[in-house]
Amino acid sequence: MKVILTGATGFAGSEVLRELLADPAVGQVTLLSRRSAGVSHPKVKEPLLDDFLDYSQVMNDLAADACIWCLGVSQTAVSEEEYIRITCGYTVAAARAMLAANPALRFCFLSGRGADQEERSKVLYGRIKGRTEKALSQLTANAFHFRPALIRPSRLGQKRAVIATLFTPLAWIADLFTEDFSVDTRTLARCMIDVAKAGANRVVFTNAAIRGYP
Repeated sequence: MKVILTGATGFAGSEVLRELLADPAVGQVTLLSRRSAGVSHPKVKEPLLDDFLDYSQVMNDLAADACIWCLGVSQTAVSEEEYIRITCGYTVAAARAMLAANPALRFCFLSGRGADQEERSKVLYGRIKGRTEKALSQLTANAFHFRPALIRPSRLGQKRAVIATLFTPLAWIADLFTEDFSVDTRTLARCMIDVAKAGANRVVFTNAAIRGYP
C-alpha cells in the first residue's frame, strides 16, 4: 500500500516513519515537507511542498491509500493565528486534496488529549485540535483521530522537549496504575499504522485505546 506521512522529522512522526519502512505491507511512503528529511530508502518518495495550503504542485503524488498526519507545532511556539493555520488550515487543506485523489483514503490525524470538537475548552490547543477533528470528519467517514496524553520515547536516542522529558520518570510509575497517563512512540506509531492499513470500528482513539489496540 501507499502511505503519505507528514511530520517525519518530529518526535512521533520519526517513529511512524521507522515503522512504515519496516512494514512489508507498505510499498511506498510519500513524505510531504518543505525540506528534505534526509532519508534514503527505496520506499521513500519525497516531493517538496512550498505551501501547505496549496497542493496543486504535488497532486500527482497524492494518490495513496492512507495519510498519517503528524505535522504540528506547540501553541507556545507561535502566535494564535499561526497555530490555527498550521494545526487546522494545513491539515484540512491536505485532506481535501488527498481525498480528491482518492475518496476512499484513510486519514489518521495525530490530535491530542483534551481535543474538544465543541470548542468549549479554555485551552487554545483543545479548541483547535477539536475543530480540526470535526472538519476532517465532515470531509470523510475515514478520518481517525488519535489523542495521546504524554508521549514518551520507546528507545534510546529519542529526544523530547524538556518538560516532557522531566515527566517521563513519573510516567513509568503512573503507567502501573492507569493507561491514560502516557504512551510510548512505538505503540502510538503501530496503532496509527494499523488503522491506516485497515480502518477501525472507532473514530477517536484515547490514550488508553491507543495502548490497548487492537
